Amino acid sequence: MSLIKLENISKYYKSGEGVSVGMQKISLEFNIGEFVAVTGESGSGKSTLLNVISGLDSYEDGELYIQDEETSHFLVKDWENYRSKFVGFVFQNYNIIDSFTVYENVLLALEVQNYPRKERKKRALELIDKVGLTSHKHHKASKLSGGQKQRAVIARALAKDTPIIVADEPTGNLDSESSKQVISLLQELSKDKLIIIVTHDYDQVKEIATRHIKMHDGEVVEDKTLKQNTHEDVKIEPSIKPMTVASVARFALRNLLSKPRLLLFFIALQVMIILVFTMTYSNVMNTARQDLFNLNLDMGPDIQIFDFHTSNMSDNRMNVVRKDGQTISSDDIEYLSSLSGSNHFVYEGVLFIDEIETNYMYYTHPQGYTDYIPRTYKYDTTYFISKQPQFLVDGRMTNLSATEVVVSNALRVNIGAIIYSREDVVTSEEVTPIQLDTYIYKFPFEDFPDKNINNITWLITYDHIETIAYYGWDLLDLEQLDPVRKDYVTNVSVLVEFYEYNEINYTVVGIFDDSNRGALYFSHDELLNASGNQTLSLSASSEITAERLFKAIDKTTYRVIYPALEQNAIQALFAPINFLISLFFYTLIYGFALFLYFILYSVMKNVMSSRKKDFAIFRSIGTNESKLGLLVIFEQVYMMVISFIVSMIVINILSYSNYSMNLILQRLLPFDYVILFLTFTYLSIWLARRFNKKTFKISVIENLTESREDTL
Repeated sequence: MSLIKLENISKYYKSGEGVSVGMQKISLEFNIGEFVAVTGESGSGKSTLLNVISGLDSYEDGELYIQDEETSHFLVKDWENYRSKFVGFVFQNYNIIDSFTVYENVLLALEVQNYPRKERKKRALELIDKVGLTSHKHHKASKLSGGQKQRAVIARALAKDTPIIVADEPTGNLDSESSKQVISLLQELSKDKLIIIVTHDYDQVKEIATRHIKMHDGEVVEDKTLKQNTHEDVKIEPSIKPMTVASVARFALRNLLSKPRLLLFFIALQVMIILVFTMTYSNVMNTARQDLFNLNLDMGPDIQIFDFHTSNMSDNRMNVVRKDGQTISSDDIEYLSSLSGSNHFVYEGVLFIDEIETNYMYYTHPQGYTDYIPRTYKYDTTYFISKQPQFLVDGRMTNLSATEVVVSNALRVNIGAIIYSREDVVTSEEVTPIQLDTYIYKFPFEDFPDKNINNITWLITYDHIETIAYYGWDLLDLEQLDPVRKDYVTNVSVLVEFYEYNEINYTVVGIFDDSNRGALYFSHDELLNASGNQTLSLSASSEITAERLFKAIDKTTYRVIYPALEQNAIQALFAPINFLISLFFYTLIYGFALFLYFILYSVMKNVMSSRKKDFAIFRSIGTNESKLGLLVIFEQVYMMVISFIVSMIVINILSYSNYSMNLILQRLLPFDYVILFLTFTYLSIWLARRFNKKTFKISVIENLTESREDTL
């Protein structure tokens, strides 16, 4: 029984110009104990014969037998299994992993065959010593000379301990001394193995070769036995175990670390993509989670249902009243204080900043002119900003008096500036006019010298029954008003409205960088003296915390007045539409993620192309498709995990110094982190699978050829 038997084997190569013959009608047998030298001119088919025998390349016609087993039905995984168990390789171009050390190259072959883990290091060092490279064991392969590289490759072939070693021009790039060392090593191996060597220099091996095969134009023209093979023909059962998942994981990590610059490049690229995607995801999903439909029923200005106003209430504040109208109790305060991780404060009553009906606030600009503060500005408490002291640009935000305020950086004022708050007040009073004659009355302006009169309404009563209102000013002439009923008037009075305003001056003692949010922050300590026992005012540490607090409050017991996120029963009607729109947002965000990863894939494709040689070598030494595919997946996942962690660290660092980034971070729920992590994991695996699909679509020898062409 022959170890290898070729029966009328032919191999053809397709090219743009047609089909060329690699070899044709080759019939040969090989056995353990032989040292076979294959010679011939360039293009004669020597390397093709070697590639077919070793399973690196396919054949079109004939049959190849491995210990009498036909191989024409072999699939990719069958050839991988054959290479892993039966064949070790020594190439003219070395095909060594340049980024690995000598030790790592040899260790790789031991890992591929799942050599006992505790014995791998010892075995690798023994083989390195055997080829005389102990002093270079920790040197990168790229730093070795040609002879040293070839000896390292032989050590790797020995590590596989396979019955067949094929050597394609192993001395082609070496000097004479290095060539002798390599041939000597191969001779030593031939005692219990089949060695097939392709060479242009037959003189180097004629003393040790047991057989000489000469080829020309793809055919065997000479097959001469030089020495009798005394080795017994026995069936070989290689005991190589498949590579474990744990070994693949360690191998992937070592493979990444062996290329630090490439690793850093990929991590930097992925960090940039993850940062952009995370910020986009946070903003888009925050929009999706907001009320998609708000019924803004315009009830007219200053419609007041409660004893407070909401027009200037900030996004992180809300007021709470009991639905049953009962007085707020200590149990209510305790319940509301315990919600949402207690990251909020409960004021017992209505804050004075919510009691002002019509409030005009203005300030003196640094350039000297007076300007109104926009009515869109919100009123807040220093409790909100006390949780983020790093954003205080100037001044202070603690120990504020009732007349001190911290302002948003959106308001271009300096420390010490005065903000004037004017509250308009309209009062009314019924007075008796001065009667000048029978039918003429005068309003007594002299009685109100310091009053701003806003409006005068004359009240005229006829026959003690009917009273009409007449909007006039200082004089009333009953005869001119109603000459028919002038004598039936029984009483005349005046309802006068007075216009007044109260002004409070606030001194700016701090400027807070809230990314131009537009807010005035009043003293938390002064607001502790809130008024009323029917209402509680809640101030959260952030808008995001406020949203979560709003959702956590029991709506069956409490009425929550939260202008920033007011929900009502009407929204339930739109639930199906809300779902569809949320689905649209998710689709949009994942489409954006795919776009970003397409950019990454475009870059990665070029970089991964430079690694074709490495992956071809992995395949040649017996790494099967599933394990090599898993290797690429592990690499991508490792880079993604590192990039994700780095990105989250960067976001946290930026959030400490940038208010907008701080809001982005606050919007992310634990669920969002899981979604982001799973998204990037999936996309990393997707990238790996695309690369694997391309890699395993062609044979090992085609991979090696492509890598050499790309290098050139």
